[in-house]
Amino acid sequence: MKDLQTILGRARVLDEAGVPYVLATVVQTSGSVYRGPGTRMLIEADLQSLGTISGGCLEGDVRENAQAVLADGQPRLLHYDATAEDDILWGTGLGCSGTVDVLLERLPDGPLHYPTFLHGCALENRHGVLVTVFATEGETNAAPGQHLILDERENARADIADLELREIALNAAAGILATLDDTRLPIARGYTRHCELTHGKAALLIEPLLPPIALYVFGAGYDAVPLARLADELGWRVTVADHRPAYARAERFPWARQVLLAQPGHLPDDLQFDNRSCAVIMSHNYLQDQALLRDLLDAPLAYLGVLGPHQRTQRLLADIKKEGIAPSDEQAARLFSPVGLDIGAETAEEIALSILSEIQAALTGRQGGSLRNHPGPIHDRPTTPST
Repeated sequence: MKDLQTILGRARVLDEAGVPYVLATVVQTSGSVYRGPGTRMLIEADLQSLGTISGGCLEGDVRENAQAVLADGQPRLLHYDATAEDDILWGTGLGCSGTVDVLLERLPDGPLHYPTFLHGCALENRHGVLVTVFATEGETNAAPGQHLILDERENARADIADLELREIALNAAAGILATLDDTRLPIARGYTRHCELTHGKAALLIEPLLPPIALYVFGAGYDAVPLARLADELGWRVTVADHRPAYARAERFPWARQVLLAQPGHLPDDLQFDNRSCAVIMSHNYLQDQALLRDLLDAPLAYLGVLGPHQRTQRLLADIKKEGIAPSDEQAARLFSPVGLDIGAETAEEIALSILSEIQAALTGRQGGSLRNHPGPIHDRPTTPST
């Protein structure tokens, strides 16, 4: 998420200045590759770039091809094949036994300026679906670089010229949009769809777009500082709250979207949680933690962590139970204490890394073990349907 946020921030600056640039988008992959469909890279006229679409193997060639796209404005589809045994010596040097297709587009060309829509999803609390045509065959008047946008209110905009393909794209986007409220993933992966049309064929990249993960840190002590900073590096939206005026200061947390002064024993007003929201209780005050835990148990969170030993949290739960509040099985499943993965963390920075790693694992349904012990592919890539 962070790399996309950086790319879109720069794209907005270039748009406002009227300076053209190229967006390179991974639209299709097969086999073992570094990044999946929907990964982007921005290339400027001087060939400076932001973002990465591989482990560094493809970026140089993509930048070279971007020069031609900047010159003539025509989208280009690049194909990289690393499946041959001699690719490491003679090919692109991927060494990953996979293929990658990358669409290059010059912006802000075209009537549908989709980076503005991407910006609203990646940097604000919005979601939607973007569909991109990246290959065509036959007599269809669709062309690579045409798009359809479906926002969270089900409003659609499109410049896909083939009406049959536009309808296919809209139906696919509507089906994806209906599922986004149920996902807990930090990033929803894009997937490729190959379509048989009356007068040809077309290939689409369909991207579900989600807002950043919202992390609520309750407690603004010394150990909360690296937690907020590292969460910002992930591109998450961080809110820090504390009942102590000396701690709840915006200058202590320049990475947070909000720093709130809470009333002792109460959550701040107007907090909005959803099923991708995460919270960590770390006020280091027993009564404050008790009040926070009581109020947060019933919130629609994906993850609720409590800093401190297991025995302390059990005591907190026992005291809350005296008030007639006990976690359901579902609430207990998303309650983590002691908070964080077991990585031998000691310092505040190490503990922050441990906490964020556990949150990432919880959101993606992983156990947080070593990848060398993980059977099968490292990444879960969506399948590629055809119509």
